Amino acid sequence: MPHCKVAGVIGTETNFELLLPDNWNGKFVMGGGGGFVGSVMNTSLMFGSLQAGYATVGTDTGHQGHPLDASWAYNNLERLVSFGHQAVHRTAVTAKALIRDYYDRKISRSYFTGCSRGGGHGFMEAQRYPEDFDGIVAGSPAYNWTGVAALASQINEAMYPDPSNLQKAVIGPAQQRLIESSYLKMCDALDGIQDGILNDPRQCTFDVGTLLCKGEKNDSCLSEEQLAAVRVVYDGPKDSQGRPLYFGFPFGGETAAGGWSRWLTGGLKYIANLNEFQGGVDAGEFDAPVEPNAYFGFGNGIMRYFIYNDPEWSYAGFNYDNYKRDSARVAETLNAIDPDLSAFRARGGKLLIYNGWSDNAQTSLAFADYYEQVLAHDEIAANDVRLFLMPGVEHCFGGAGPSLVNWLTEIDKWVESGKAPEQITAYWVNEKMQPTGSRPVCAYPKVAKYDGRGNSRDAASFSCVSPQ
Repeated sequence: MPHCKVAGVIGTETNFELLLPDNWNGKFVMGGGGGFVGSVMNTSLMFGSLQAGYATVGTDTGHQGHPLDASWAYNNLERLVSFGHQAVHRTAVTAKALIRDYYDRKISRSYFTGCSRGGGHGFMEAQRYPEDFDGIVAGSPAYNWTGVAALASQINEAMYPDPSNLQKAVIGPAQQRLIESSYLKMCDALDGIQDGILNDPRQCTFDVGTLLCKGEKNDSCLSEEQLAAVRVVYDGPKDSQGRPLYFGFPFGGETAAGGWSRWLTGGLKYIANLNEFQGGVDAGEFDAPVEPNAYFGFGNGIMRYFIYNDPEWSYAGFNYDNYKRDSARVAETLNAIDPDLSAFRARGGKLLIYNGWSDNAQTSLAFADYYEQVLAHDEIAANDVRLFLMPGVEHCFGGAGPSLVNWLTEIDKWVESGKAPEQITAYWVNEKMQPTGSRPVCAYPKVAKYDGRGNSRDAASFSCVSPQ
């Protein structure tokens, strides 16, 4: 696609790249980044934004570094604010001004698409800067950084009680296979299809406590230490009084390529590097830090460089009783948890949220809770805000479930028609990225129900129904 590229710097160090196609469709889309970003990223390009004629922009969010390295934030409030929300807003405003000057006409629609950190920036835009975009796609949004930091840190301590020994986690591949096969044996067929995918993991009442070894420890049971580590993953972080600090994960992703081993367990013995910890996120010229899993890097990074400004901070023996107070200052800058979207919605804004039920980076339980808060604040918000939870899908895409959706097409269709989507078709793909089957993903809280007769890899064999 013939285009003009504009590269620039906003303020002291917010880099951006704007692509201006010769055959412009009159619309603008900004693509988000992943992890701690650190180089110019524009994930809207994955949806063919430039080929479709969109003017499109991405930013490094105000710093340079590997997307798993947070050391750039050490005692640097300007960078933290830029990463939190300011860089995306400034880039959007600057890009729109350049687009109008370049084409000498108004922009008809402005969109934002992002997953993970990009999804969190989508939340930020809807809450802080409601006039920037007409439609926002927020996938697997990293929107509660202090909550995720508590979750990651407590999982890290459970998996690696000795932070100087990172070769193997307390839970390894054998235990992950045991857990997954056990709950699937009990719950896989609840949705009428035995395919290794839970339609809604919350419906599965399997108790991992039944896997506790009764005698000698072996790979067909869990030791007390292993069971305690597993409970942290599923139950979420707590303070010393047992009060919850954030959500845990539902069942899903235990043995997936992009699941527990990449995000929660791993080990230096198994993982060579984490340059590809998130699909579609390019680490650029930076080498990945040496970490046993992605959560080890994120948990320590947020605690050390965002919250406590102490490069020597360690999770070992850390007490979380004052954690909410300690993290409050950073939470105001990084967290996008406000359920009041009235300003964004008042000007016609549409927010499409999606996440995989088997995502082991951002838990779907948190998004279900946030969405319910949005509706509790304003019961008619569902006209403008929709949540899609995708069975069997990992972080952003991939997994046992169908995950291919052109989210840019979906948000454009919604904004242009004004009709909120009740369901969206997701596709399985082969190694050549060609569709090999489909299923509907239903607007929350509805779920896809199999008709019991048709092809279980054909969306036509399903309908969206209210959960029982």
